[in-house]
Amino acid sequence: MPDRQVVILGAGFGGLYAALHLERALRRERSARIVLLDKENYHLFVPMLHEITSGGVEPRHVVRPLRPLFRKTRVDFRRAEVRSIDLEGRRVLTDHGEAGYDYLVIALGSTTNFFGVEGAAETTFTLTSLKDAVGLRNHLLEMFERADLEQDPGRRRRLLTFCLVGAGCTGVELATELQDLIQKTLLRNYPRLDAREVRLVLPEASGRIIPCVSNRLAWLGLEKLRRKGIEVRLHAPVIAVSEGAVTLADGKVLPTETVVWTAGVKANPIVEGLPVEKDKLGRVIVDEYLELPQFPGVFALGDCAHFWDPRFQAALPPTAQVAVQQARALADNIARALRGQAKRPFVYRHQGDLVSLGSGDGVGEIGGVAFSGLPAWLLWRAVFLGKLIGWKNRIRVALDWIVGALFERDISKLEW
Repeated sequence: MPDRQVVILGAGFGGLYAALHLERALRRERSARIVLLDKENYHLFVPMLHEITSGGVEPRHVVRPLRPLFRKTRVDFRRAEVRSIDLEGRRVLTDHGEAGYDYLVIALGSTTNFFGVEGAAETTFTLTSLKDAVGLRNHLLEMFERADLEQDPGRRRRLLTFCLVGAGCTGVELATELQDLIQKTLLRNYPRLDAREVRLVLPEASGRIIPCVSNRLAWLGLEKLRRKGIEVRLHAPVIAVSEGAVTLADGKVLPTETVVWTAGVKANPIVEGLPVEKDKLGRVIVDEYLELPQFPGVFALGDCAHFWDPRFQAALPPTAQVAVQQARALADNIARALRGQAKRPFVYRHQGDLVSLGSGDGVGEIGGVAFSGLPAWLLWRAVFLGKLIGWKNRIRVALDWIVGALFERDISKLEW
């Protein structure tokens, strides 16, 4: 029987890949049990949530059930929501009891950072879960249905104004997907609506968009967005959100019924509450082995970990490629610790960035080579299709894309 237990919290990119790599590393050994805890029974491919909202991909096609994935492995998956972590007592408290651990992997991800903006948490949409994506899609369709019946021009313009706060990768990809849906599908099916009344506004607090790419590509992306009809407003932080309006720092008020918050993330509240050193985003500070210095055997990665990279002179960003690389290194270090071997420092190798800018367009950099336009978009699709877990999901998403290229997107408003 295994005499030591590794508990992994969260089945996002960090937690899932940590479990998979640790299972492989310990395949010939029976010295430890691996327990994976998550409140959902599936892994969600978050980078494609904007395509769920636009109707380009069906919701079930970007989720991977966890139980079939681990059926023939030693990984013991338990659907349980983590309530707190007792680092001193070496146990995790969940809504279904507690789990003790010898080694702990904290991969609980992040939550939306509203930066203390008045009304933002109460009145805006977010895009972090499958429920968020489907809910936002239904709301978008509802706005067009209501606008189609609205006689007052002012109220109709407010219904047809969509504000996406934050021009990072998520905000930009969502904005361009929604613009494609609006221009190529919705306006064709609502002939009583005037296209000039539809506005998609993207306020950004900083002076540039898409911070993950070079300045040249960011400015190229900005030009592309504006040519598509998206109103990008730089140096325009949002200071308040209320029912029916958004207030910018310059005093301008934007009447709208739809505000989507894509302006940033912070650590999961459970991580924020841990009695260890953290950064201003609530992420726990880890050492070169991704371990909490005060608590040996406790590791953290992904969005909830602050890992300082001396080469970049900055903490690594909360991206999937960072989490996946950290998961591999972390699993190796736990396996080595179980064998009594010395741990190895984590070294991040940046693979590049790709950003979709709607159908047939994109920008990105891989290996120092810049891409834009159709090549960047095709490369984005190829890379993300390959990163989906399981051939069933890859085939389903590929077929969704083929259908989307041949036929108009579905605009049924489905609610259960």
